[in-house]
Amino acid sequence: MGIVVQWDNAEQTVIHFVYSGQWTFGDLFDVMQDARVLMDSVDHPVHGIIDLRDSKLMPNGVLSLGRIVTMRKHHNQGKSIIVGANGFARTLYDVYRKVYRTTFDESSYAFASSLDEARQMLNDYVTVVN
Repeated sequence: MGIVVQWDNAEQTVIHFVYSGQWTFGDLFDVMQDARVLMDSVDHPVHGIIDLRDSKLMPNGVLSLGRIVTMRKHHNQGKSIIVGANGFARTLYDVYRKVYRTTFDESSYAFASSLDEARQMLNDYVTVVN
């Protein structure tokens, strides 16, 4: 249980965060550091898939994480697609957008209902950007 991050493709342009079961702030901070190590190992944009399909309840105080997440953006970090977000996760996203509007880059995030859809969205995004 917790959060795992790994490369999603051989080109190392997408990392996949898999949230499963109950996770903690410690799990999140650990995986953020693991993701930084992956992004440090390449010299190109790295997009993310945040897979919440098997995530359970978020820890208390999760709203306070918004500032930390927005302030720790990696220089290689690209677009992130959130998969399987429930109503609470979408509401939390909307709150982050409003509360952290000066540092939160809304264009860097999107929602998908499946892993395949997320991968297609990133493929389409990279095609348009390049």
